[in-house]
Amino acid sequence: MNQYDKAYTEYCNLPHVRIDPLDLPEDIGHMVYRARHEIDLVEEGERDDDDDKPTTAELKAIKRFIKKWSA
Repeated sequence: MNQYDKAYTEYCNLPHVRIDPLDLPEDIGHMVYRARHEIDLVEEGERDDDDDKPTTAELKAIKRFIKKWSA
């Protein structure tokens, strides 16, 4: 399994990160960008709805993904 496939598998399992099958990420950087966008939405108050807002543990999982694959 190559790096892209490993990152994509992790990306698909991230909470609250939306995956559009018609707009698959082009590369790992694109996945990191989308995950970071989800964090930005929370930090900017765009995810105030309790049903849509990630928990602290979910945010940590997204941030771990970003840190791991940002290199």
